[in-house]
Amino acid sequence: MTDAVALPVNRFARVFKWLMIYCVLVWMWGLALMAAWPWEKGGEWLPAFPLVATCKPDTPCVMPYGELAKARADGRLQAAKPPVDSGETAYEQINVSWKPGKEPGLIETTAAAWNFQISVRYRIENDEPILVSYREISIKMFLYALGAALFSAVGLYLRQLRK
Repeated sequence: MTDAVALPVNRFARVFKWLMIYCVLVWMWGLALMAAWPWEKGGEWLPAFPLVATCKPDTPCVMPYGELAKARADGRLQAAKPPVDSGETAYEQINVSWKPGKEPGLIETTAAAWNFQISVRYRIENDEPILVSYREISIKMFLYALGAALFSAVGLYLRQLRK
């Protein structure tokens, strides 16, 4: 009777071990792909992309790129540059963070939610943001990570069988 009970428990332990290995591989592939995802040069601004600017009176505010001219005309916008070098805030269920870019004068802003992340690098010229490069990470990257992790797990399993 103990052999009959031990077999399903042992099978569950093996399946659970490989499931956990697969989860770790998905995480590792996801991080690797996020770090290696390419930056696109130039391009057009998305009108709804949230930028951090300086509103009156010297406070950081987030507004879509397409509304900068209207906010400037209404007198709400003091400057297109953020009042502090780096920070993080929320805007309509989107996490918006900004920091200085790798080159002098560049600002890197990231808008992220649970299913996407868009990062832009831009500079301010004549109080107007000029897009330098952008990177869009969507669910497609996660699907690549799932496939790569499955391929890696199958490879590890076949290697284990060879021993």
